[in-house]
Amino acid sequence: MDRSAVMRWICVAVLPLAACRHAPPAEHPLMGLSSPMARQARETAMNSVWQNHTLSELVAAKGRPVLVMQIPGGGNPPGFVVVYGIDPDTGCIDAFAVSHDGDPRVRIYHCR
Repeated sequence: MDRSAVMRWICVAVLPLAACRHAPPAEHPLMGLSSPMARQARETAMNSVWQNHTLSELVAAKGRPVLVMQIPGGGNPPGFVVVYGIDPDTGCIDAFAVSHDGDPRVRIYHCR
């Protein structure tokens, strides 16, 4: 390999890699926000408050959800998920599984 081919290879392969190392690393805004224990504690607390309450009670307290999603296959028992925003203290995306049985009720809360 002649010198010009080596220099071309260096310019094509090595220089872009060297330029990347100067970029400051960026952390995801929610990474390191809280410990897994804090997230688990929120999940436990939210379940103790909201399990078996009606959807209308949840909406009255928290407002309209940001997103409503169907559970693939319908869930057991059949239902859907209502998603609220991100809890600033834990980084949890608040998600409530709601059953369709009679008056829709919160089955379970998940910290996502």
